[in-house]
Amino acid sequence: MSLRVDATVRAGAFEARAGFSAGPGITVIRGPSASGKTLTLRLVAGLARCVRGGVWWGESAWDDGATRVAPERRGIGYAPQHAALWPHRTVGEQLAVMAPGFSLAGLEALGVEALLGRSPTGLSGGERQRVALARALLRRPSLLLLDEPWSALDRPARDAAATLVRDVVRARGIVALLVTHDDADAEHLADQVVTARDGVVGAG
Repeated sequence: MSLRVDATVRAGAFEARAGFSAGPGITVIRGPSASGKTLTLRLVAGLARCVRGGVWWGESAWDDGATRVAPERRGIGYAPQHAALWPHRTVGEQLAVMAPGFSLAGLEALGVEALLGRSPTGLSGGERQRVALARALLRRPSLLLLDEPWSALDRPARDAAATLVRDVVRARGIVALLVTHDDADAEHLADQVVTARDGVVGAG
């Protein structure tokens, strides 16, 4: 299965034009701040709507003006940059909501098991990112969207998380979009690199 994006999307006065395709593997989206990277992920996730063009998964339109598939029906695992977690549920409770009967087998490198009984309000930024990444992977998604998913982690933890994601994506044949500012991510993880600049997100 593959993803195709050929759309214009807006957030307030800002407009981004995205045009690229992504197959199984990791597509890194890189570029300066405020260039349209996060807005493109939100478009693919269904959290922002295209104003022209569309988003297609295989032969199926997800958002093309006539059709719009709800975010929860897109089979997506999404780890946003600021790791939005429910403050009223423990880590274990919110993982269970996303993946009933979940098992952390294979995800040990994230170190989430020790956090299961804790409230998200008491977690550090890095811990929150690790939980958000585990939550996205536990959904066993066909499409994985990662927005600076380990920016708050130290280098050893970042390398461990990146290696885990690479291995899971390859083993499961997942289509993954990774927004990052880290040159090492693009060098060691990318099967394809898409550049973003001045609101234009396209293959480069």
